[in-house]
Amino acid sequence: MSALANVPLSAPGHAPLVVSGPVLVATDGMAVSPDALFNAGRLAAASFGGAVELVGVCEPMPGVAAGMDVLPVPAELDEARRAAMFDDLRRSVNVAAAGDPAWPITVLLGSPPRTLAREAERRGASVVVMGIGRHNPLDRLFGTETTLATLRESRVPVLAVGPNFPAAPSHVVVGLDFSVASVQAAQLALRLLSPDGRLTLVHVRPRFEHPSADWQVWDADYSRTLPPLFEQLAQQLDVPAGITVDTVTVRGDPAPALLAFAQQSNADLVAVGTQRHSFFERLVVGSVATRVLRTARVAVLAVPGRG
Repeated sequence: MSALANVPLSAPGHAPLVVSGPVLVATDGMAVSPDALFNAGRLAAASFGGAVELVGVCEPMPGVAAGMDVLPVPAELDEARRAAMFDDLRRSVNVAAAGDPAWPITVLLGSPPRTLAREAERRGASVVVMGIGRHNPLDRLFGTETTLATLRESRVPVLAVGPNFPAAPSHVVVGLDFSVASVQAAQLALRLLSPDGRLTLVHVRPRFEHPSADWQVWDADYSRTLPPLFEQLAQQLDVPAGITVDTVTVRGDPAPALLAFAQQSNADLVAVGTQRHSFFERLVVGSVATRVLRTARVAVLAVPGRG
């Protein structure tokens, strides 16, 4: 019997994910296209009921080696850099068409990924909005690698967007393995959709095949398990009128197969769940989520599972 048949979607762990805290938009104020970040922040705030807050993190300068000693950097220098970033953020939010001068701004000192994750959890944030900076950098600091590192640290969903992120996605693809995290990713993605949008739930089956009778039985069992699981999830999503939900099963390696489907179907956003069960998992958190975020050409919503 497929392990999927034992996944109880009605269990408490699959209850709707409640998010209503502030939306933290992470930037250093020097974004090439700040409107994409700010539009994503506005969308998340409207979808989840929170308020937009801008957060920058200025990494302290390391000490300077002098022989056997390390000369510490004067505190005034780090403070000056923090103040300069604050001014950049203020200027950015004042100039950008999608910005709002009333948004509060905070600039902290520390390691950007760890500090952002800690600050998001402390504030009870609903989501952290960041840039994907691989092809067309949204900012100098908060690019893809920083976003990935933040995701590894964060217990809060991360929405990573590129410069072409729409005001509201019309088509969202969700990578679904029926785990708590992937179900909650579907729940949050649904709230980001435009009123007449389309949500596609994609399950990637293993490509491996074997001629043995045991494999054939397992594979047939797997196939029979999927439709009722899809149906049960669709019923739990509480889909608003006007939104279309469809389900797709593909074979292959999860991340490439999911991204290939998203590209072929012109999706605006790919949503995935992430899992953390051990220190090792924390280091390589959600290999699928990591590979999706690193190679996606569309926005990515990564949701850490919450029981």
